[in-house]
Amino acid sequence: MPLLRDLRALLALPLAAAIACGGSIATPAPAPSPPPVRPATAPPLPPVPPVDGPLVVTVQYPSPNQQITSRDSNFIFGSIGSGRATLTINGVPARVYPNGAFMGWLVNPPATAPRYELVAARGSDTARTTLPIRYPALIADQVMARLPAVATRNDPIGVVQIGQPSAAGDTDRTIIGKPIEGGTYKWFFFPGTIVPLMERTNGSVRVRLDNELDVYLDSADALPTPQAVPRRVMSNMRVRGSSMGEDVVIPLGQRAPYFVEEGERSITLTLYGVLGNTDIVNYASTDSMVRTVEWKQVGTERAIVTVNLRAAPFGYLVLWENNALVLKLRGRPAIDVSRPLAGLTIAVDPGHPPIGATGPTGLYEAAATLPIGVRLARLLEERGAHVVMTRTTDAAVALGDRPIIARRANVHAFVSIHLNAYADGTNPFIAPGTGTYYFRSHSEPLAREVQKGMVSQLGLIDLGINYDNLAVVRGTWYPAVLCEGAFVILPDQEAALRTPEFQERYARGVADGIEAYFRGLSSR
Repeated sequence: MPLLRDLRALLALPLAAAIACGGSIATPAPAPSPPPVRPATAPPLPPVPPVDGPLVVTVQYPSPNQQITSRDSNFIFGSIGSGRATLTINGVPARVYPNGAFMGWLVNPPATAPRYELVAARGSDTARTTLPIRYPALIADQVMARLPAVATRNDPIGVVQIGQPSAAGDTDRTIIGKPIEGGTYKWFFFPGTIVPLMERTNGSVRVRLDNELDVYLDSADALPTPQAVPRRVMSNMRVRGSSMGEDVVIPLGQRAPYFVEEGERSITLTLYGVLGNTDIVNYASTDSMVRTVEWKQVGTERAIVTVNLRAAPFGYLVLWENNALVLKLRGRPAIDVSRPLAGLTIAVDPGHPPIGATGPTGLYEAAATLPIGVRLARLLEERGAHVVMTRTTDAAVALGDRPIIARRANVHAFVSIHLNAYADGTNPFIAPGTGTYYFRSHSEPLAREVQKGMVSQLGLIDLGINYDNLAVVRGTWYPAVLCEGAFVILPDQEAALRTPEFQERYARGVADGIEAYFRGLSSR
């Protein structure tokens, strides 16, 4: 369940503010939308099983007194216990499925009466419930309050150290930098990096990377230090062989803030607060992954190093070692095109817990992703792969631990299994399909193949692939994707996800995509 839904919710805020301020929406209730048409060749969803039990109205979403952030309309879903009953929500008929699950899409209640009145009926038998909700007070003002004013280029007020340095110096302990206070992750710093402190705000600090760029850190990551900001000079570089590829060694003397960009056949490092003074680049290997290493100075405090490769990047790490920044380049695995997964190690990450979405009849996302992940592991092993599971029980695994498990196992690919849900204000009947998410450019080919495999097996609408800054797909040592095969909040898809048949189809689609990616890897 990716963070993209939070962005959709944010985009839906302004009109909801008007509702919260006492305005009413005169728009008539939206007409029910027909279910989307699947391709004629796609396998159908398993039928929703009929249920005819006692009438009990249970609302899974929204919860009582939940704050609703949609513009003017929203969805509500749950179960009434019988597929033979009817349901109205604030007088508007809602679709009831054979198992008693329901999904409604209707105009938000007025701010003067912020509640849903649900009435289920089957003959003379009825069941009722009232669900109160809330609206934000001034959403637009709250959003703007989270966006800081443009930072002025004022003088530093001190010096801070970004986190405590680790003896290992590996990327499991990078510190996060953000473009705005409370914003998205963008920069990843070595613990122990010394930078000027420009400003302290509520829970954040603004620090200076060079004379052209300030970024925001969590206050807990900015430690007081008596040290001065060091003078960093980039000296002669070298390319050396390593056990899994090659390393580009860039001596700097002191840790520097950096940024990594992937090109089609290159990796570019931007080094902040650094003066370039490289005369020689030594290439130790005669059969190098690296074609050339070039550098240029941009202004007086920024050096840019471009590592030109003979093929597209497969994986990399940025480490700090012996007063040098080390870009570790990972070589591609040897692939047998007749059995592409043989000998490879694949990480399977059944998404959640903690958190996660819940369907109309109470199917928790994590309860469905685990059996899908187990089935995927079996299929991959049958095709010759070794599988590393990030979880095999219902116990919670921290979000940040999942990519660390994969990196330490030197996996060749990472795939996270999830189920989708909508943000407030999205019509759930418009495009309930299958999507795949990636963050690093070298993961995009894997995302495309996995998406093709899932769409072919699941038969849902193809929602395409999405670039998204999600924690589990930020890893750089391997291609990584996050799958949203189906929507657990939709009654027919939730019912399908309870079946071994559909779980197997989800797993097979992902396995087919991973296999197709590695089969084609040698030609990229």
